[in-house]
Amino acid sequence: MSAPPARTALADTYPNPSNAVFRTGIGALWDYVTGLLGGTGNAAEARNAFGIGSVISFRNLLINGNFAINQRSYVSGAATGGANQYTLDRWRIVTSGQNATFGAAAPDRTVTFPAGGGEQVIEGAAIVGGVYTLSWTGAGTAKVNGVAIANGGNTAALPANTNVTIQFIGAVSLTQFELGTVATPFERRHPEIELALCQRYYETGGGELQAYNSTGNGTGVRVPFKVTKRATPTLTYTVSASTNCSAFDARSATPDGLTWFATPIATGTIAWIGGWTASSEL
Repeated sequence: MSAPPARTALADTYPNPSNAVFRTGIGALWDYVTGLLGGTGNAAEARNAFGIGSVISFRNLLINGNFAINQRSYVSGAATGGANQYTLDRWRIVTSGQNATFGAAAPDRTVTFPAGGGEQVIEGAAIVGGVYTLSWTGAGTAKVNGVAIANGGNTAALPANTNVTIQFIGAVSLTQFELGTVATPFERRHPEIELALCQRYYETGGGELQAYNSTGNGTGVRVPFKVTKRATPTLTYTVSASTNCSAFDARSATPDGLTWFATPIATGTIAWIGGWTASSEL
C-alpha cells in the first residue's frame, strides 16, 4: 500500500492572530465596543479600520445640530423681536431682544446662545421613551426640560410621545440627543437630508401666475410643499410684482401645500409673483 500524499500547507489567506492588520482591526473593534459600554473606546478608529464609514441611523434627534441650515437668513447678532423667536432652523431664542452669534458654516457652525438661552423642542412623535444622552462640543451649558445636564450626561427616564425641550447657553456646536446612556460620535447627515428634516417645520418658497380672467372672479394656484408639514402651517406671503390684482391671500393651507389666491381689478390678464413661508414650528 502506498503512503498517503503529503499535505500541502494552506496559504495565509485569512487573517489570523499573528497578522498585524488583523490585530489592528480587532483592537479597534474592541475599543469601539468598550466605548459603547462606557469605556474609552475609539469609534473613529474602528470605522477607519473596517472601512464602514459614518453610518446614518437618525439616532440624533436634534435637527440642524451643527447649525448649518438657515432658511430664515437670520443674521448673527440680530436682536429678536419677541419671545421664542426662531433664528437658525429649529432653534429659537427664548428671551425677546436677545440674539445668537455665529460665523459661517464650514461645514459646521459654533453658535453662542445668550443668557436667556437658545432651545429646540423635539417633537414627541420622535420620543420612544427611556433614558437619553445629550452631548455637544464647546464650553456652553445645557438643560433638558429645564433640568441642568452635563456634557455626555443622561436624562431621567422620559415618557414616550412627549415633547422634549433642549436648551443651551453659551458656545456650542455638534449638538446631539440620542436614546441610551452613552454619547456616540456626532451623526453627520447629508445637508439635503438635514434640510428636509427642517422643512417638516418651516419652509420657504416662491410662486407666480399669469392667467386670463373672463369673469372678474379671483384666481388661485395650488403650491405643493417640498416636505409634508408636522401640522397645518401658518402662512405668510409677499408680492414683489403684480398686474391687474387688488388683493392677495395665501389660504387653503394643508400639511402638504397651499393655495395662493389673487383678486383681479377687472376682467382680463392677471399676473403676480412673490414669495411665501409656511411654519408649523412647535
